[in-house]
Amino acid sequence: MVLLRESSKTGKATLIGPLTLEGQYGTTKGIIPHASIIGKPPRARIKAETKSGYNGQYIVQFPTLADYVLLCTRQRTPIYPKDASAIVSMLDISDGDRVLEAGTGNAGLTMYLARAVGQSGKVYTVERNKPTLLHAQNLVAHFQRGSLLPNISFHHGDLSNAISETACSIDSSLASKLDFVANDSATDQSDPEDLWKQHGNLIAPLFDGIVLDMPMPWIQLPRVFVFLKLDRFIVCYLPNISQVMQLVRACLRWPLIVEDVIEVDWRSWDVKVAAVRNPENAAQANEINDAMVCRPSHNPMSHTAFLVKLRKCGGI
Repeated sequence: MVLLRESSKTGKATLIGPLTLEGQYGTTKGIIPHASIIGKPPRARIKAETKSGYNGQYIVQFPTLADYVLLCTRQRTPIYPKDASAIVSMLDISDGDRVLEAGTGNAGLTMYLARAVGQSGKVYTVERNKPTLLHAQNLVAHFQRGSLLPNISFHHGDLSNAISETACSIDSSLASKLDFVANDSATDQSDPEDLWKQHGNLIAPLFDGIVLDMPMPWIQLPRVFVFLKLDRFIVCYLPNISQVMQLVRACLRWPLIVEDVIEVDWRSWDVKVAAVRNPENAAQANEINDAMVCRPSHNPMSHTAFLVKLRKCGGI
């Protein structure tokens, strides 16, 4: 995939690809054959072809991860780069860590996490919707020629089932322990949360961080945080403050400290040089030909979600 940016004041950018020798991309100014892009170095300038010649000018670039997340085709609303970078910081993850993500979506956050854990780490991401998961895998495969794919393990299904599969893929000795908990759950009519309190000490902590992008994370938390290492973090992505309130109340029952609740505000500014159109007098016209324009851009990003950071402070 490459980024095609108009060489104009707007600088409108578009993702195109995968590139093929026979492929082409249509613009309002003409056709751009893929062959005219293949082999070009970054920042190369190309023109669109028309029946009468060439028209317009475009700059070829490699997309950044933020470009890719914002411009790629979507089946779900992505976790935007401003929130994804904040989540990576809140989890405090680094090279070699293991992270569990519930809610793959468009794989925007998945790729940020995969880049943070590096080739020696792993992101285990779970998605309930099969077409969405396949779309996410395809998006990851097309970013930087699939360089992040080895860092990610995709899983389909409900989190409560997929987490057992994920845990056993890391530690095969957990299979019998998890079966024991599941069988006890089937025969005991008590609260499932109480069963995990009884048997949670059988589970070895496996993950250095967990991200939950789901509307009611408090339902899955009792089954999930037992797999989190002590003194490590869970981040919940919640669009509404009412969800945050319910989560905070639920955490009073578990060894989880609500360490932070944030909303990331990303405000872009236009800072540029502009020509002075009507100088006050002739002397000023000769001395000053330009001025600085500094103002907020006209496309500020609105509220996306609240990020709730939970720290595991003890066993069950």
